[in-house]
Amino acid sequence: MFAVKQYYARLYMNTKLNKIITSIKYGPHTSTLYDGEVKYLKGNHFDEDAQFTLFADSYVDKDRLSTKHLLQEGDVIIASKGYRNFAWRYTKDHGPCVASSLFYVVKVNEQMISSPYFALMMNSTRVLDQLKATARGANMPTIPKGELLGMKLYVPPLAHQKEIVEISNTINKKITLERRLLNESIKLRKGLINKLISNR
Repeated sequence: MFAVKQYYARLYMNTKLNKIITSIKYGPHTSTLYDGEVKYLKGNHFDEDAQFTLFADSYVDKDRLSTKHLLQEGDVIIASKGYRNFAWRYTKDHGPCVASSLFYVVKVNEQMISSPYFALMMNSTRVLDQLKATARGANMPTIPKGELLGMKLYVPPLAHQKEIVEISNTINKKITLERRLLNESIKLRKGLINKLISNR
């Protein structure tokens, strides 16, 4: 029984991305508008936890944009250029979005790996270290497509993937709440100090 578990552990660890990614392409490079209906995603729109929380003033003209560039439910974008790499999974809750040319837009085989799990694993320390190691170029390090597709990922059964994602989401909610409370405390302290100073 132990030998069987070891075999499957090795099998899951040795799954190359080219076996689970069904489509990969760069987002388009285009000019942006300060207002509009279709968001144009850039690296600075994502916080340190790779969450889409910093969006502002970056839209594209939907009439000039091919619908093939619109992100679809479950698409995962991977920041492949520059010194900051991360992955993010798109859902329709974010409204119409287009990924900039900074990103690879990836679709995965959902029968093998769920897109939430894929994005979570791509943001793991081990994978991010591999991405940085494969980047080429001095001024604008870029992750070559072939290098990315040759990377290996831990891919357990879908039920196990779901459990891992649920645990991660629960922890993320706690972190978000604690950060919000911390930010409110910092604001409260600044306001108190400013009030004390102004009363002197």
